[in-house]
Amino acid sequence: MLEVTENADAVPLNVTEVAPVKFVPLIETLFFFILYCNLLGLFPWGATPTGNLAVTGGLALIAFLVIEISGFRALGPKGYLKTIVMVPAGMTGVGAVIMAFIMTPVELIGKLVKPFALCLRLFANMTAGHFVILSLLGLIFLFANWFIAGGTVAFVLFMMCLELLVAFLQAYIFALLTSVFIGLMQHEH
Repeated sequence: MLEVTENADAVPLNVTEVAPVKFVPLIETLFFFILYCNLLGLFPWGATPTGNLAVTGGLALIAFLVIEISGFRALGPKGYLKTIVMVPAGMTGVGAVIMAFIMTPVELIGKLVKPFALCLRLFANMTAGHFVILSLLGLIFLFANWFIAGGTVAFVLFMMCLELLVAFLQAYIFALLTSVFIGLMQHEH
């Protein structure tokens, strides 16, 4: 990880000259923290911290604060306000006032929904896999049959491998979407 962070200067800058390098440590930290938390649930008697809404909510709150504060710092107060009060270019007069009146709540809701979606996506995907595995293991006790037990154990092992893939995928998706949202707030729209 140290090598990746040190070589972040080699990453070409965006066309708009926003330096994404300063967010690399945060995105890497989010990725590896979420990956570690997801993998903890694959150990016997282990629990997935990201299967708890408090943990995923905390991660989403961190992402929300970084997105909004970095956007405010990059755009300034006037530019940041333009991301909330949306008036399309070329609209003037009463149409602009009506559009601003309609779009402002939509933009505010959008600012809150993005991190909420990150939170719920991570929580639901990590919890769902464990529910499927527990349900399959419950079939052993329900049918009390060695043939069913053998098939169930094989399918549970397959689901555990799938959970391993989901653990990596969810860490990647959370980090990727956070970086995309940070990048989107660096520009007026």
